[in-house]
Formats: sequence, structure tokens, C-alpha cells
Amino acid sequence: MTKNEYIEFEINNSDKFNDLTKLLDLISESKKSGDYKTDEYWLDKFPDYALEHYYFSDNDLKPEFETSKSDGETWHFYSMTEHLVKNLDVEFFECKNVGERKGQLAFYACGYPYGGITGLTFFLNSFGFKAIKIDEGGGVYNVQWISETEFQLSAIKIDSKL
Repeated sequence: MTKNEYIEFEINNSDKFNDLTKLLDLISESKKSGDYKTDEYWLDKFPDYALEHYYFSDNDLKPEFETSKSDGETWHFYSMTEHLVKNLDVEFFECKNVGERKGQLAFYACGYPYGGITGLTFFLNSFGFKAIKIDEGGGVYNVQWISETEFQLSAIKIDSKL
């Protein structure tokens, strides 16, 4: 039996959850096919409300509305898309509603280190979904949010087999 990693998160908007699952399908398809798409493609596929959480450099193709500033806590949009599609060594299994206003993004880490959970957690946060529990392959953790973009983990269970 294969062990799956996951991020459990709060679902506070079903329309945004549907947007998230559609985008994850596109990301997964791109990862599997090796067709990583253009910057313009990803800019068009992310909803505007999610794009507002990223920063864009002066030379980037960018949306025609205000986005986040580079403050050391936010991600550069194209670095995030590259992370999700090319660099994150995971296979996405599914993103599902697990009840009680909770969702779960299940994935399989193909190798360690696979890129970690920070990028995925920020990606979910850009849809307005706060991670609450994470199994990152070496342990299971509760997530405490320090600010809108910073979090810390507290161990629930550590996998002694790693």
C-alpha cells in the first residue's frame, strides 16, 4: 500500500474550491505530459482573486489590477507556477471535500526532498483556504497561522520509519 501525503484545509467558498480543483487538474496534466505551458497560459488560468496574492516583477507579463508587493513572505507568481508544474516532485492524486467545511489535497512525494509543503500551502492560501493539518511524509502536523502568509507546524505524529 502506498502512503500518500496530504494537506487538509478549510473550505470557506465552494466556487473557489471548484476553481482550485480545475486548476489542479490542469497543473497535474501539465506535469504528467511535460508540456509546461507558457506564462501567459498560467496567468489566464489562475482566477483574479488568487493572482492578487502573488507579486510580479517589473518585466513580467502581469494582470491589469493590483497584486501583492514583494515583501519576503509572498511568492513570485511565475516562480510558483514553475514550482508546481516543474520542480515539485509530486504526483497529485486528488483534491476533495472531506466534509465539515474541510478539503484535502492528496499527493504522492516521488522522492525526498520533493520540494516541501510551503509552496503548496501558499498556493492553497491564494484561494483563501488555510491549511489546518499536514502530512508531509515524515510526520503529521497541525498548522498555526502567524499572519496571512506565515505559518508554523506543531507535530502530531512523527514517522519513525524515515
